[in-house]
Amino acid sequence: MHQQVIHDVTVAYYRYEAARSRALSAQQGLANADAILAASRARLKHGVGTVVELAQATQNRAQANLALVQANGAESDSYLALVSALGISPLSKPTIAALPKRPLPPALGSSVDAIVSDAIARRPDLQGAFALEKANRAKIKAAEAAFMPKIFLSASTSYASGGTSISALPAIGDQSPTVNLNGSRYGGGVFLGVTIPLYDGGMRSAVLMQARNDAESASARLTRTKEEAVRQVVAAQNAVQTSLASHDAAKALVDAAQTSYDAALTAYRNGVGSVTDATIAQSQLLAARNAEVDSYAGALSAAAALALATGTIGSAQ
Repeated sequence: MHQQVIHDVTVAYYRYEAARSRALSAQQGLANADAILAASRARLKHGVGTVVELAQATQNRAQANLALVQANGAESDSYLALVSALGISPLSKPTIAALPKRPLPPALGSSVDAIVSDAIARRPDLQGAFALEKANRAKIKAAEAAFMPKIFLSASTSYASGGTSISALPAIGDQSPTVNLNGSRYGGGVFLGVTIPLYDGGMRSAVLMQARNDAESASARLTRTKEEAVRQVVAAQNAVQTSLASHDAAKALVDAAQTSYDAALTAYRNGVGSVTDATIAQSQLLAARNAEVDSYAGALSAAAALALATGTIGSAQ
């Protein structure tokens, strides 16, 4: 249960970081829209621009501002979700540290077979299923033993002592007229026996049948738990691989979109490009940055899901 809580808090944190990064991207998008609007005003001032271009640039700036407002709202919502996952009152307004930007690996270092094997050895639900099956197997052996003859051995020891005093006898010489008689005896015994169960009204057979049914149920549960664990691990591993590949593609897209925007804005300022090309490039750059942010957070969330599926989440490794 605690591993699921750790996973939920971790994913909520990654989502908040993604929302915060999207807000920063939207803020940069508004700055880019302001640059296009400034270029449009400058062109109109110098008599080389048109009112239509200025209107398009103004509209683009308004759309960028709307995107920023929506991104800030999404950031607030994700902050509330994270604080709720932590079990903290939203009124306390705790400060959330930023996630250090770290490069992601190109792919997982372990094969899926190795990951599955490690998961089977680590997952608490599988360990519980193994223990339950083992306990039910032991019950079968105990029930079967009730049908077998039983040999017992017992031993005993004894010690006895006694004394007698007889008086009123005539004295003999210097002897007293009293005679004392004392005696003791040790004894011991060893018993070897065999008990053979004959008839108990079917009680032992019923116990054995119940033990076998419980063992079969435990084995079926263990099989289902293994299959579910394998399914979860494979699905999480695929999600991680897909997220890593998506992040690599998104990074390349950001580089290309940034180059396209810079070229479109420069061309528009110099009168060899259109405001439409500049605004389209600016919108595509914002979309590319958001895609990179989402793919980065998605890769981290997928890694958390894989850690939960393998039972390693919350461990020191």
